[in-house]
Amino acid sequence: MNKKAFIEELKNKTNYTKEQCNLINEVLDNTFLIGKKNKDKMIEQFIEKLNIDNDEANKVYETVMSIIGSNILDKIKHPFDK
Repeated sequence: MNKKAFIEELKNKTNYTKEQCNLINEVLDNTFLIGKKNKDKMIEQFIEKLNIDNDEANKVYETVMSIIGSNILDKIKHPFDK
């Protein structure tokens, strides 16, 4: 999934603005996705950049990971599709 499609899907699932989704994507680009410390780091950055509380930041994190996870599964199921 390319960045533009990811941001659009994130926008649809979170009802955030395109600018907020770009900030979320920026956090993802600057942080390794795997690991407890990295999860905490992403959540802290979501709180800081989006001016949201911890619960909302966790929801954003879970939404992001579900989008990424579903796209990985799609790639496994259909490896030659674009």
